[in-house]
Amino acid sequence: MAHIIWIIVIIGALIALWGISAVLKPDWMKRFITFTAAGNRWRLAAAAKVVVGVVFLILATSSRIPWVLIVVGILTAGGSIIALTLKPEKMQAMMHWCQQRPLWMYRLWGVVAVLFGALIIYAGWPK
Repeated sequence: MAHIIWIIVIIGALIALWGISAVLKPDWMKRFITFTAAGNRWRLAAAAKVVVGVVFLILATSSRIPWVLIVVGILTAGGSIIALTLKPEKMQAMMHWCQQRPLWMYRLWGVVAVLFGALIIYAGWPK
């Protein structure tokens, strides 16, 4: 069980890498949002975020800063559960809004993702 805590660090690293890719190639992020918005693919993404939030909640006590992971876990799982309860038209409208943002906005979101990933890595580091 001791090695499973590294899942949080890996998730943080993936978030940071995703952010770096958004900074360097914001059109990739725009295409990903377009891909996710098609049909009900956004439900799969939201379900994956629920799983990540629950993992954070389960593994938080073994981390360096448990309260950060508890807060992130609650917000991630809770927000995704709410997204899953919204009408598909509402989610499509939000995804369409995201698709219409200029590329500099994707870069800004990427910088925030890099910082957020670094926070997850730091907070999730094993005791």
